[in-house]
Amino acid sequence: MPQPANFFRTLSNVTVHYDRFLDPQFGYGTRGKTWTFHCEAAFQNKLRACFSELWDVCPLGRAEMITSAGTYVDKPGSHGLGRAFDLDAIFWSNRTFITLNYPVDKAFYLAVESVFRKYFGTVLNYEYNTDHRDHLHVDDLTPVGFDPTHRSRVLYLQMILTHLFDRPVDIDGIIGSQTNGAVREFLIDAAFASPADVASNLLLHSKLNEVWVDLLDLSAAEGFAQTAQAAKNPLELIESLYEVIGRELDGLPERKRVETAVTTFVNHPEAAAFFDQYRT
Repeated sequence: MPQPANFFRTLSNVTVHYDRFLDPQFGYGTRGKTWTFHCEAAFQNKLRACFSELWDVCPLGRAEMITSAGTYVDKPGSHGLGRAFDLDAIFWSNRTFITLNYPVDKAFYLAVESVFRKYFGTVLNYEYNTDHRDHLHVDDLTPVGFDPTHRSRVLYLQMILTHLFDRPVDIDGIIGSQTNGAVREFLIDAAFASPADVASNLLLHSKLNEVWVDLLDLSAAEGFAQTAQAAKNPLELIESLYEVIGRELDGLPERKRVETAVTTFVNHPEAAAFFDQYRT
């Protein structure tokens, strides 16, 4: 498909920049540079509505900048149809949301993702695969709702159960007995369903699809509320750093060297004395 004539440089009154330049001054994690993003007009309208809702429900309000890895790309799939968007980061005056920071920013990440899932059937996140750790891919080639055969939706469900609603399950994209049991109890406790509504797995998945948008609203509200409650203390930040190292360097020889360097710092007598004040 040829590049769509429709394009945008802003979404919901916020400038959108491209941030995948080789120059590190404008690379990933920065505010990037001005760019013209092409996509289908109907898809742009969904993006505009999505970000408008995000500004409304996020306690931080409207952001200053959005950065993206792109929209239309001349290749097969949703990008080649002009119906996909890759979110890298959102910048507010006093907070930055970078998708690669999911391990240390889970509640806020899932709150943002919950809003996007209200408008786009396909959302590929950090847990989907290594290619999507540094951005949220969204497209509208599938309808919004819950489908137990869609690994990306099961992953999201497992992530919110574990990180937002204190019902930890394996985050593996498989809707087995553990996930079914946890979400069944959650839907009943949250008054989304009666026991009879979710008596079988078939009924459970049907009810999940029925209340999906309400669940997304609740997850967004919970994620933003948890983020606002308290900033992480220095010890929690160190623990998050270990988690990032473990995820990003898993299977690589550099992992042990980096972890050893961090541990040496943490165990230094003066550093250890500082961190001890945050231990329970």
